[in-house]
Amino acid sequence: MLTQEEKTVLDIMGTQPDRAWPSNILKEAVLARLPELGEKTVRRLFVKLEEDALIERDGNGRNTMWILLARGPSETIRPPVDISLALLKLRQLARHHLPPGKIGDFREYLAGANRVLGVPPLDSRTRDAQAWIGKTARVAPGYPVLEPEIDETVFDTACAALYRDETLHITYRSADASEGATRDYLVLPYAIVEKAPFWYLVVSLRRSSGAQGAPFLLRMDRVQSVAPRGYDLKRDTNFDLAAFIRSERVFEWFPEMPERCVLRVTETNGIPSAFRAARLSDDQVIEEVAGGFILTATLTPSRALRNLLLEHAPTVELLSPAHLRAEIAQTLMAAATRYATPYGNSDVDSDVDAYTAP
Repeated sequence: MLTQEEKTVLDIMGTQPDRAWPSNILKEAVLARLPELGEKTVRRLFVKLEEDALIERDGNGRNTMWILLARGPSETIRPPVDISLALLKLRQLARHHLPPGKIGDFREYLAGANRVLGVPPLDSRTRDAQAWIGKTARVAPGYPVLEPEIDETVFDTACAALYRDETLHITYRSADASEGATRDYLVLPYAIVEKAPFWYLVVSLRRSSGAQGAPFLLRMDRVQSVAPRGYDLKRDTNFDLAAFIRSERVFEWFPEMPERCVLRVTETNGIPSAFRAARLSDDQVIEEVAGGFILTATLTPSRALRNLLLEHAPTVELLSPAHLRAEIAQTLMAAATRYATPYGNSDVDSDVDAYTAP
């Protein structure tokens, strides 16, 4: 039976199973996860795993490299039907939310789950489990735009470093950069977040002064290359991803101070508004009025909130605060002016035609 410390070594190596790990790098990775262990204890772990034929040594002294070996008769793993269903559904719905697919025993258990549910059903329980795989789905809200491509090697390398709390050198293309222009960062990955259709890497940057900055976002599809750089940067143990998303509201884009907002919602043809079912805040209050209701809630003005109000503008009117109402009105009037003239009859259209003409 493997100890938890031995499993940690194997899990770390499993993030890059084909890598020959320099002994000092592997030792740093283990100590980053288990700082209470001493260097001598870590070296003894390596020797024990080597004796158990789970890892293999190549070279000696400072040139020692460690290689992960095959881990037992994986072809015999056959999880129960319900666990097999959970594993395969997890893989289907949680793409990129798990560490790299070869980590630890996960690959073997997925293969085992495929063996359990990938054969003609012998009983109704297996048949029902097989059918369930195709009975649930996740659909992104809003209009489905195409998901930008992410280099899988880049994603897996970043994900593996995140799992090990390893520093990364990242070459990144900014949104406002000229064609082909990139910037280099030395960062510690803190989290990976999906906000469809994009994936974001939350990182802490080492500044020129040597200090680490506050966590910020990099879009994964703009990452050109990544390379592990050891364990130079250290994670802030007080960082909380849920609080980062909730309190700083970075994924709402350009959040402002929360304000008390009042909306007049119109309901037509007896169809309830979606705003009845989906709450905007914990302190939301609805007052019934003729033709709909008045909704009062403390909201954070942001690009996301403005887009939501504009999307529902035909049936949702922002009554207050006055400054945000005026901004929404100005946007709607600008849009109405643009669309008032049929295409082809305005100066703007002529400019567009001239620009796009071959």
